[in-house]
Amino acid sequence: MQNVVLDSWGAYNQRRYGCPWVCVMRADGSYNFEPRVGTYTGNARQGEGGDLVVFEPVVGQVYGYGQKDYRSSRSMVCYAKWDGSGFVRCDKLGRELKA
Repeated sequence: MQNVVLDSWGAYNQRRYGCPWVCVMRADGSYNFEPRVGTYTGNARQGEGGDLVVFEPVVGQVYGYGQKDYRSSRSMVCYAKWDGSGFVRCDKLGRELKA
C-alpha cells in the first residue's frame, strides 16, 4: 500500500494550534520522530484543512499523531496501528481500544 490517510482536519487557527503531526511509536511507548513517516496535506502556515497521510504503513506498527494546542493543555494526541487494510485506534503500546 502506498499512502494512506490516517485522519483529517478542518481549518484551524494557526496562531493557537500547531501543524498536525505523525510519528512511529517505539515498543516501550515512546515517540520516535526520526523517520519521516507521513505528511500533512493542508497549508499549516495558513491553518488550512487537510489530511494527515502515512507513507507506506507497516502492518502492526503503532503510529502516534495529533495537534499541539499552544494556549491550553488540551493538545490532541491519539494512537492507531495499521492492520493491513485500515488504521485501528489503540493505546501507545498497540492495545486496541474498546468501542
